Amino acid sequence: MKKDTLSEKKLTELLQNEPFFSAVYCYDCVSSTNDLAKELAQGGAPQGTVVLANSQTNGRGRLGRHFYSPGETGLYMSLILRPEDVQQDAGLLTAGAAVAVQQAILAMTGVSVDIKWVNDLYYQNKKLCGILAESQFTSSGSFDYVVLGIGVNLAPPEGGYAEEIQGKTISIAEFYDRGISQAELCAAIFREWFTVYQKLPKAEFLQIYREASCVLGKTISYIQGGETYIGKALSIDERARLIVLLKNGETKTLETGEVTMVRPVL
Repeated sequence: MKKDTLSEKKLTELLQNEPFFSAVYCYDCVSSTNDLAKELAQGGAPQGTVVLANSQTNGRGRLGRHFYSPGETGLYMSLILRPEDVQQDAGLLTAGAAVAVQQAILAMTGVSVDIKWVNDLYYQNKKLCGILAESQFTSSGSFDYVVLGIGVNLAPPEGGYAEEIQGKTISIAEFYDRGISQAELCAAIFREWFTVYQKLPKAEFLQIYREASCVLGKTISYIQGGETYIGKALSIDERARLIVLLKNGETKTLETGEVTMVRPVL
């Protein structure tokens, strides 16, 4: 990880010519960049507003899980979106974000990392990045705003990873020794995301999503409605839903859920 101080001036210089860029807010330590971004969005902050922090004390992922966010080790960013399409599918937003981060890392390092459905990035079966989209709707059912939170591990923390994630987590510095900075990666993700975002209704990015998947063709276990299911991940449809063939021959279509285990093909 390249050592650089997150600054609004530097990020503005990197992003000022991007057509969707509005503003950037940088902090040393916050509870959660998503929470700050939601406050800004509720106050009228425009699409293209970015919130970044060097560390988070209460970062979170899907299902309310804690997202480990120590200082000087990661990129913790949240982006405010205001989708105009009432029919815009939230599943496509998170899948598109996964592709944007995957493509940004590929462009900067030359390394193609994996996407684990729905929206985590992995390398060598270890988690590299988590993504969390949180939405607010209007009374008519359209999006008021979406806050897209992205956390990428850039370097291992001094003293090692927390016990609960040891052996399950990896950082970019562990497979790319030239280093990238928080600001550089933020700008790259921003550019890749809005390239995807402009074409989101056509879902053209899903081809990359499928090619990068570490789930397709594998036997997976997932929990739904309090029950555990095991089956083979067959495909990802045009809404980024996972199609699973269960042992009993039944086909399930998952819109959300947590893949808890990946094992050899049945």
